Amino acid sequence: MITKVTLPKLGETVEVSKIERWRKNEGDKLEVGDVLCEITTDKATLEVENYHRGTLLKILQPAGRELAVGTLIAIIGDPGEKIPDDLLAGAAAAPAKAPAKAPAKATAGASAPAAAPVAAAPRSAAAVAAVTASGRIIASPRAKRLAAEVGVALATVRGTGPGGRIVEADIVAAAKAAPSVLASPLARKVAAAKGVDVAQVAGSGPRGKVMKEDVRRAAEASAAAAAPVYPAAGHGVPGEIVPLTPMRRIVAERMLESKRTIPCYYLEMDFDVTDLVCLRNKLNARDPGAKVTFNDFVIKACAMALKAFPIVNSRWVQAGVERRREVNVGFAVALDEGLVVPVVRAADTKPLRQLSQESADLIARARSKKLLPEEYQGGCMTVTNLGMFGIRSFIPVVNLGESTILGLGVVQDRVVFRQGGIQIRKMMAATLAVDHRLVDGAVGAQFIEMIRDGMETPQKLVE
Repeated sequence: MITKVTLPKLGETVEVSKIERWRKNEGDKLEVGDVLCEITTDKATLEVENYHRGTLLKILQPAGRELAVGTLIAIIGDPGEKIPDDLLAGAAAAPAKAPAKAPAKATAGASAPAAAPVAAAPRSAAAVAAVTASGRIIASPRAKRLAAEVGVALATVRGTGPGGRIVEADIVAAAKAAPSVLASPLARKVAAAKGVDVAQVAGSGPRGKVMKEDVRRAAEASAAAAAPVYPAAGHGVPGEIVPLTPMRRIVAERMLESKRTIPCYYLEMDFDVTDLVCLRNKLNARDPGAKVTFNDFVIKACAMALKAFPIVNSRWVQAGVERRREVNVGFAVALDEGLVVPVVRAADTKPLRQLSQESADLIARARSKKLLPEEYQGGCMTVTNLGMFGIRSFIPVVNLGESTILGLGVVQDRVVFRQGGIQIRKMMAATLAVDHRLVDGAVGAQFIEMIRDGMETPQKLVE
């Protein structure tokens, strides 16, 4: 029975993806769960998983080529089964790239009938660790679940299954050997999630105990070492035209469309963050292994404001205004090749510590291009901060599909008149860009005012 494999759509804005490497060859026997190939989008590298038993009869698209979503890339069938000529002819005529603004075709589910296009499902590269030439390993689903439960990093396990595949027994054996390394339970959990071998991490705790922050630093250092290098702006031969990276192209298209289609107004307000800076210092001194960042407070304050203003927690759609079911707050992360906005989902329901841990994990995986599509989609608003560069204030651009974006500047000591006297306070300028189609000025003003109140009474954000 002939089954067509098409290039999956790995995100709302993804129109093209590139096949990095085929993990299977023509003639290979396929089982459900086998990895067919690796695909790179503008934001992440993902594995394409097979959902059908059979034989890989034909690879129709080579590695290294950018292809439109929905392009036929391979054919699976019974051994020796003849491939219809029209399928081969159609694959040969497939465009190597999606035309501008071409709508991406929806792909059929895994239960589609024979000869219907079946979109291979993406699987995050972060789910497995780097041991092969491509930076991936293969593990059974049961092994992955058990590894996550007991805090074993797959990268540290030698597989005894077929072809080196990690099976459940390998995880059990690794878990028995793991206690010889002095590490906190939370550090082991984080190490398993990030694929870090705790035995290779220098501990900063008592008697050299490996703490969560030690694992986080090791993961960030590993990600930085493995990150691809792109030409920096201002470098290169004068007059040279440097091709756009996929991420830079998507950022350019979305920002241009945003400026063309979203009528924005801008609200500026100063936040007094003196108490917040003091509280953050106390929290981090109390638990140095789980530091809370300034942005964590901002994300929490925005989440509380979104919950209080459902009209702001909405998006403009063709049929009208769609009210969001969740409060999802994105935050901008700058990369050498562009910009990505990971999203903290249901941020209003999460304690500050949990929110901080999730945002730190998202940042680390964003920098190593290991985010899942659902981790950078579905944001209700975005927080962007240029304060670390000494920028006092700036006007941000609203992301498509969102209602607002908050731009934050540097925290400065300023002389202010307060409580009948002159004081030196830590102040920060904030600019809120708002889609006027959704939110009127009076509502926008109350919204940023509530964010300011949260930032100026930070204990409410911790409770």
